Amino acid sequence: VDMLWSISTGLNFIHKHDRVHGHLHGGNVLVENETGSIDTKITDTGLHGLVDKQISSQKIYGVIPFVAPEIFDGNTPTKESDIYSFGMVMWMLSAGVRPYYDRPHNKQLIQEICLGLRPSVIDGTPPVFSSLMLQCLESNPSNRPT
Repeated sequence: VDMLWSISTGLNFIHKHDRVHGHLHGGNVLVENETGSIDTKITDTGLHGLVDKQISSQKIYGVIPFVAPEIFDGNTPTKESDIYSFGMVMWMLSAGVRPYYDRPHNKQLIQEICLGLRPSVIDGTPPVFSSLMLQCLESNPSNRPT
């Protein structure tokens, strides 16, 4: 929970400055444990852009499971698409493995994600955690928490 709080705080900082990360995934979340307490940092923020600035939708950046379905449909990254990515980070931390680790990350997976495929909630996940995670993974960006 502490790691998720730290990640959400970092994402909130980016969003409060009217920027989007655009490619949040487990590989660019660093975990440090130098002082005996866990500190989490979001990295790879050099590509994020202003919310109102047009970011090219001709190229999709990111790791397939963490990319929001609307991005695959050609929309530009938004705060809401960052929240979807955060939901997948939540799932990864609860499962202990990367989403869809057991299948190819290809066009078929992209199509299934666009049709609503989401990883199953892991048994034993606290209801409040799974509820927030599922809200973050909503297909409709306007239904995701802010």
